[in-house]
Amino acid sequence: MIKRFLTYLFLSLLFPSYAFAHMIIGRVGFFDGLTHPVLGLDHLLAMVSVGIISAQIGGRAIWTVPSAFVALMIIGGIFGFSLIVDNFYFVEIGIIVSVILLGLAISVEKKIPTNLIIIFVGLFGLFHGIAHGLEIPAAASPLLFILGFIIGTTTLHLFGVAIGHYAIKTSISLKILKLSGVTFAIYGIYLLIGI
Repeated sequence: MIKRFLTYLFLSLLFPSYAFAHMIIGRVGFFDGLTHPVLGLDHLLAMVSVGIISAQIGGRAIWTVPSAFVALMIIGGIFGFSLIVDNFYFVEIGIIVSVILLGLAISVEKKIPTNLIIIFVGLFGLFHGIAHGLEIPAAASPLLFILGFIIGTTTLHLFGVAIGHYAIKTSISLKILKLSGVTFAIYGIYLLIGI
């Protein structure tokens, strides 16, 4: 399983345009909604980053930061569902910028004010939600698709919280976490150049 994940990660780095979650086809409902934030590397990194950042801040931020993302993602999903567009280039730019800035936020740790983090995380949630919402019409069951992407996103946030919680305990793991944030940002820049 780890081999398969590493192969996917390597191929995603070689072909960044195929890493976008909205490229997935065959949407039928809950399962595709659930996998939508997981199978797109850009979405995956952003969702996990939100959890990591909330754990780095600690306290109430552990639930307020991811909640802001999910709440605005739902609003974005409704907005995206109501859009009739063939090209959503601006949404992809917003998602890629979220990967870059969230990665940088991990690398600088707690140096950004919490309220500013919540505002930006909410804005990024809006972009990710629009991307999810644009996919809803292709689903056989829109309600199940929505439920799936909410659960998938929340699970990734919790995974990020767990990573952040354990990574801030030692100086070595904290350095690795900060390096990971820089790596996420560099990957986001790579995606931006590839558009």
